[in-house]
Amino acid sequence: MIAESVLKKYRATVVLLKKGKMLFQEGDTASFFYIVKSGRVKMSNYSRDGREFVQGYFTDGQSFGEPPFFSQGPYPASAIAVEESHVWKIPRDEFLKLLKNNSQIHLELTRVLCDRLVYKSTMLTELAIEEAEHRLTTLIRYLMEHSERQKRAPQKLIFTRQQLADMTGLRVETVIRSVKLLEQKGLLEIDRNGKIIWKHPLQ
Repeated sequence: MIAESVLKKYRATVVLLKKGKMLFQEGDTASFFYIVKSGRVKMSNYSRDGREFVQGYFTDGQSFGEPPFFSQGPYPASAIAVEESHVWKIPRDEFLKLLKNNSQIHLELTRVLCDRLVYKSTMLTELAIEEAEHRLTTLIRYLMEHSERQKRAPQKLIFTRQQLADMTGLRVETVIRSVKLLEQKGLLEIDRNGKIIWKHPLQ
């Protein structure tokens, strides 16, 4: 989303995160703006009984943890590297200067954040009232629509069954069963490597 030359101009540095390494934890103060340079980072928190709920996965070029950065509040979830990752880290005052001096970047960031708000609103409704199959279908459609591969066919989902469960609040056994039902309905297929290929039109 933001050119590296621009990031470096505003004192951005790169943080290396090994798989499983935590970048920040729930409750920390948001003093930096983060963008994934390479790899994959998840934001998640845990229920009182220790069950994980993943707020989102972020990969190359995607920023994360923006709301508390702008509101100057604590992070509502922890950020953890799903695989070895490099993350751009920009100080608060420098990133605010960047936005002030680059209106197009500011506008694009606003669009991205609004898009995520729509997704959050949709998933909250799904979590509250919809059955597992419908909940999973909504999530898969969203992930496909926002995938780097969305203009290619077939569209393979890069998430595991466990990760889909973590994002929907479902048990992994329920996700496996629901995926099978969706396959039987012809909405998706499973390739020889176990990857989900979405077949239903996104439009």
